Amino acid sequence: MPGTLRPIVSALAGAAIALFALQAAVPAAGGETVPDDEIALFEPCTRAQADRWAADAKRDGRAALRAASCYAVVVEREEKPSGGLDEARKGRAAAEAAITHFPESGLAHYLAAYLTGLEAERARWRGLFLVPVIEREAARAAVLNPGVDRAGPDRMLGELYLRAPAFPISVGDSRKAVTHYQRAVSRVPSAPENRLGLAESLLSDHRTAEACGELRTLLTEIAPERGERSVGHKARELLERHCGREGGR
Repeated sequence: MPGTLRPIVSALAGAAIALFALQAAVPAAGGETVPDDEIALFEPCTRAQADRWAADAKRDGRAALRAASCYAVVVEREEKPSGGLDEARKGRAAAEAAITHFPESGLAHYLAAYLTGLEAERARWRGLFLVPVIEREAARAAVLNPGVDRAGPDRMLGELYLRAPAFPISVGDSRKAVTHYQRAVSRVPSAPENRLGLAESLLSDHRTAEACGELRTLLTEIAPERGERSVGHKARELLERHCGREGGR
């Protein structure tokens, strides 16, 4: 999930599109095996491939998963902020078809949350209406397959609670954000986007000293990065802004 952290979606940015090893399969309803370990998440692909898999989504749950993952890749490649809305909706439909085939697939629920977030990002007028869907599907994924996409479900929930407006407008809650980012860091501490999100959520919850500790840990653990949108650049920026002699102690 490339790019900077975004205002509505949870973890729709922060990790490069790549192959990830997924958790072991578990039995699905009816005895069929949930294929979470068979699908290479966010593998490079084309729009034509996504369309072909989507055409088989109703009868083939694995094709539905591949279509959803591929549509996410296609949408993320769009340079225009509003680009890829149609593909995001197609991907969400494919993920929902996968859930029909495999109700216990954490990957399917995660992709449903992910693509709903991409849709919300590209159709801002509907963003707040889609937040409950993102929250529901990410929470389900966190139960069924918490390690998918390097603790993606908890990272997504952390980002959602961090960025969304607070009650009564939406679900924003800095304490919930901290809880979910802590879970993500505990599960996959090597993922820099998990620790960066934890630091940001701690800052939002006015826990500056803890946030500064997380930022310093992050910067000692990651390799130097270039570019203003890198995790390292963002961490250094936050450290300089919030963690001076007073803020960091």
